[in-house]
Amino acid sequence: MISITIPVHNGAEFLHSALASVEAQHFADREVLLVDDGSTDGLQPPASVRHLRQPHRGQSAARNRGIRESRGNFLAFLDIDDVWDPGHLSRLHAALIVHPEAGIAQGRMRQLRGNRISAAYRMPYIGSCLFRRDVFETCGGFDETMTLGEDHDLMYRCWEKDVVKIHVEEVSLIYRRHPGNTSRGKNVRSHMMVLKRRMERIRSGLIDPAQKRRFQFRDYIGDIEGASQWTNWSAS
Repeated sequence: MISITIPVHNGAEFLHSALASVEAQHFADREVLLVDDGSTDGLQPPASVRHLRQPHRGQSAARNRGIRESRGNFLAFLDIDDVWDPGHLSRLHAALIVHPEAGIAQGRMRQLRGNRISAAYRMPYIGSCLFRRDVFETCGGFDETMTLGEDHDLMYRCWEKDVVKIHVEEVSLIYRRHPGNTSRGKNVRSHMMVLKRRMERIRSGLIDPAQKRRFQFRDYIGDIEGASQWTNWSAS
């Protein structure tokens, strides 16, 4: 089974498109956990999803709730304002089956802004990934003290633990850019928060930065070149 966690705080306007992209996966053995993080906008999820409510504690706490309550051996995450490309789950699941040594499979992503869409690229956005459950047992969950950069922080910790990540070339995720994006205009601050957490792990002796790892970090994270190349959505 693949367990899909969708955290949402006041994202009712995006609910239909997010769930439609889940339905378009045609991966039958799945469960959908909609973690309602204190929404006040009249969110009304369908009966086909597991609706979990909690006081507003942030996206990381909502994702961790989904991990704890999920039943699948494979875990996927979709932000409420993003959508998956059809076939995303099947392609990444197949990659993990072919590579039993791998804990993460990741496809490419594109950004959608109005009627403009970027070329495909790869960044540490967990919506473009599929995880084995034991990755979180090894590396821990999402840092609930972080309001930004929690995706990148998790990937850093997976790299530090030498978790094998398989790259799938097809597009998995369409990341929707809009005025309500949590991280909009905060990339520098987010990056600094992630690096601060890494320095804390180094200083405390949790990791040795000189230890040789199987992957170069730049290869593990991916190639962002396509993020600067845009075309009309109707022509893509």
